[in-house]
Amino acid sequence: MSWKWHTRGSLTYLTVPKWQAAGINLGFSTRVGGASLVPYDTLNVGLHVGDDPKAVLENRKRWFDQWGVPWTRVVVGEQVHGTNMIWVNENDGGRGANELETAIPAVDGLITQTSMGLMAFFADCVPLYFYYPDLGAVGIVHAGWKGTANKIGQKALKHFEEAGGCTESAWVAIGPSIGPCCYTVDEKVAVQFRLNYDKTPFLCSQGDGHYLLDLWDANRRLFLEKGVRPENIEVASTCTADNPEWFFSHRRDGARTGRMAGWISRWA
Repeated sequence: MSWKWHTRGSLTYLTVPKWQAAGINLGFSTRVGGASLVPYDTLNVGLHVGDDPKAVLENRKRWFDQWGVPWTRVVVGEQVHGTNMIWVNENDGGRGANELETAIPAVDGLITQTSMGLMAFFADCVPLYFYYPDLGAVGIVHAGWKGTANKIGQKALKHFEEAGGCTESAWVAIGPSIGPCCYTVDEKVAVQFRLNYDKTPFLCSQGDGHYLLDLWDANRRLFLEKGVRPENIEVASTCTADNPEWFFSHRRDGARTGRMAGWISRWA
């Protein structure tokens, strides 16, 4: 697996050494090493899930410290399961980093050519990471089933392309999320994919109007279709729902659970 487990201090997280070697900080946190209590134990970084805000801010501080970045150099979006994304710059530093109210509204993707830290939150949805070497640009996208059905990953590529980036040389990483082993969806969800995809081999019928959905394969196919080289796509293939000791999961635990952080930044 191109993704690797890494432990530093109290925190254990996943990263991609290839990206680190290229000067790109990329990480996906686990639930381990924080200050939150049950059912958010322990490293919940979501301020919107009912946890004690003081504990969440302490958890975020520990996460920012891991990357050597103050909260004023971090940007967060609201995340509404849509397909909007935005380029961020130095003036956006601190938005959403320590309070909900200042997050960039109604966006599920953040892109930058600065060294700003981009952070998004996950508890089964797919984190998509982007690096365009020719632009010196990075991005992170929150892709649940709705975002994936509406091809948010390809829309992210288009934003980079419009800025002059070459998708053939782009790097993409697909982080931990609910896997095809655990993600059952109904016909209403399956229909949304059939409407937008020519083929849906990532939907496996269970014979009762339900399907196992492979979001990793669906997103990977989107990138290959647009010209991303197979060797530049790093898939974690790690299921959040199937690993309760490491990850929060909305599907497994219900609404009262925490969130992991997806993180990307360029070295300053």
